Amino acid sequence: MKKTLADFNFFYSAFSLATNYVTRCHYRNIVERGSENIPWGEHFIIAPCHQNALMDPMLILQSFKSYKNPVVFLARADIFQKPAIRAILTWLRISPVYRIRDGRDQLGRNEEIFSTAREVVEKGVPLCLMAEGRHNDKHQLLPLVKGMFRIAGATQVELGDKPLYILPVGIDYDEYEKPMSSAVINYGKPIDIRAFVDMYKENPPVALNQMRDALTPALKGLMHHVDSTEHYDEEFAYCHLMTQATLEKLDLDNDTWGRFQARRHISLQMAQLTEEEREKCYAQGAAFADECRRKGVPLWFASKNLSSVQVGWTFVILVAFVALLSVSHLWGKWLISNLMVYLPTHLIPKYKIKDPQFRSSVNYGIRLVSQFLYTLVVAIIFWITQGFFAGLMISIFSILSARFMPLLFARLRDVYYYFRMII
Repeated sequence: MKKTLADFNFFYSAFSLATNYVTRCHYRNIVERGSENIPWGEHFIIAPCHQNALMDPMLILQSFKSYKNPVVFLARADIFQKPAIRAILTWLRISPVYRIRDGRDQLGRNEEIFSTAREVVEKGVPLCLMAEGRHNDKHQLLPLVKGMFRIAGATQVELGDKPLYILPVGIDYDEYEKPMSSAVINYGKPIDIRAFVDMYKENPPVALNQMRDALTPALKGLMHHVDSTEHYDEEFAYCHLMTQATLEKLDLDNDTWGRFQARRHISLQMAQLTEEEREKCYAQGAAFADECRRKGVPLWFASKNLSSVQVGWTFVILVAFVALLSVSHLWGKWLISNLMVYLPTHLIPKYKIKDPQFRSSVNYGIRLVSQFLYTLVVAIIFWITQGFFAGLMISIFSILSARFMPLLFARLRDVYYYFRMII
């Protein structure tokens, strides 16, 4: 019998372990909240906001790493045009969805796709659709597409009294493009589609709008949604300017989750201000952004308020690390095993990829492939020249360094920005 996207695939599950580790290596910190809202054992569709191309589904995958059968995704059809890429994406449990821009004659093919999607959900396998249908280069929710709701309505009819849920997920990044930024995954309360099924049977378009109207505010409440379009940059900068004051006001920790909550709170508060009050905030935000640009410091760092004590600890860690390598006489092996870590691969997509949201994804792919191949080649060379144990040790060094060395580089980057701020 031919395998479907919903069927268990051992090789894919094994491969996903590696990609989940690489995702952890790609980010400095991944904070997950609201996982108690995931309706384990039920039929559900995952509906994240779409902020950062491939990195959004990679975050979802590593979050669902313990699930008995990995998530199935739907993605826009234009990336499936080349047969080789289509075969790879299908193996990765990704199915195409056709949009009006792909041609009206292609839209009819969605019936088969939606049928496959319903089969996935009915088998109890999580299905993930990016709620906005396309990624955005701003911390701002775009209008939601209705494909997800068509699948949800039809599947709920098939399930009868068994519940189907749409699980809203907010995703946020300190920095879209540069490696070793921090990310937040924020799961909300699942939406029970049984509440809309009667209307779906009677008047599907109305039911689809009702589902959309339920999911939209749920997503906005889980992400940092900057409401203003005209003054987006000014409001976004103002949120960073006021982060530390808001942390103190709300008694939040000065960490990735706390700063995310503070920025989200500031945007929600700004929506309640008068136009005159917002204009003053915009002016302050614009001035803060100008100051950060002049000093060459990103907004996310300026809002951290890094202390001199933290800078000092970075130097202590660096000295201790160098001393450990010197005493253990492992300098040579460590440098060889870490060669790929030192390469600034993020500069390749920076100058080659026009869409900033794809740059992080391309860099992720480059590092995944190059790190794997380099580790394999070095391990084989050491195995042949120095024995199996030496090959095993260099492999372990390489795997561990892929995670911990970028963390050290990220701390050194913080020190660099710190001194730029105070100069």
